[in-house]
Amino acid sequence: MAEKQAFVQIVDMTTGKIERVVNLSEIEALSAEEKLGLSRSKSLFVVTHRLEPIVKIELKKTVISAPMQFGEVPAKEEEPIEEVTQLPTEPAKPKGKRSPKN
Repeated sequence: MAEKQAFVQIVDMTTGKIERVVNLSEIEALSAEEKLGLSRSKSLFVVTHRLEPIVKIELKKTVISAPMQFGEVPAKEEEPIEEVTQLPTEPAKPKGKRSPKN
């Protein structure tokens, strides 16, 4: 059976970011000066698991066929608006009355 390990998460209190996660035995092996340095502006948290993010980055190559412009996009000239007229439609024929069946 695997040995259960304890990890220590070192958090910088000024920024609130996690600096690193180390094994508890590594903290115990530090000298007194190094432990004192960790106690200033840092908090230590004992955690049971060491989680590391898995990041996958994919770069895709594409051929550039037209020059690219960065920054402000020049305004396109406005085209005149053409008025659209509707075609005349025939009025709908009214439906005749139905006589009820006996």
